[in-house]
Amino acid sequence: METLYTRDINTNPRKFALPLLAAALLLLPACLRTPPTEIPIPGIPVVDADPANKSLLIMLPGRGDRAEIFEASGFLDGAEHWNFDVLTVDAHFGYYRERSLIRRLHEDIIAPARAHGYDNIWLLGVSMGGFGSLLYANRHSDNIGGVILLAPFLGDPELPRRIDAAGGLHAWSGADAPGFSDPEIGIWSWLKHASNGANGSRVILGYGRSDRLAEAYGPLIEALDPSQIYRIDGGHSWTTWRPLWSRIVADLEL
Repeated sequence: METLYTRDINTNPRKFALPLLAAALLLLPACLRTPPTEIPIPGIPVVDADPANKSLLIMLPGRGDRAEIFEASGFLDGAEHWNFDVLTVDAHFGYYRERSLIRRLHEDIIAPARAHGYDNIWLLGVSMGGFGSLLYANRHSDNIGGVILLAPFLGDPELPRRIDAAGGLHAWSGADAPGFSDPEIGIWSWLKHASNGANGSRVILGYGRSDRLAEAYGPLIEALDPSQIYRIDGGHSWTTWRPLWSRIVADLEL
């Protein structure tokens, strides 16, 4: 993959995060220190790009993690045999806090990737990275072929309860959600359209049965086809997400 839009991590519009939402993200497990943000946002190409591949999977880490966590956790084992290229991005919490994540992903990663020739771009987000993937997809749906959500943080858990009370995700209008931030309403609206095929994107959800965030997934689980849902025993940890990813990637055709 060209270095046009990536740098090795070891070298040197509209607001999307309201204070309460940023505070909620802070509750996710993490180190207290946040590294500085960089422009362009660093990314690590996993394998040399195959000229025949027109699909790219972009991986976003969770709160407190860096781009290297995917390799360290075994997510990239066997990547040389996949029919898509992979890029891990150092989308740490600083970009959420500064409200620059969407812009950095678009200008530094995805727009150059499309110019490079990738016509099918997917996002994979873990925990907070799932939220970031949805933030981008909601703003730039035309650029995204699909989103893989592993134990995603989906904002205030009261909103999915309201969606359930409205009759489920497909029945929910998205118009009556006072007290919730635009980003939260936006990601659930995007999920509604993606789950019924209205925006041309696909969604895959994976999580551990004991995950503390899973309570919020009810409306999404009911809206998705069972083939799009992967769950195994385990909680909110990489020891759960690694085998989940192995099952997903075995079925994945981008």
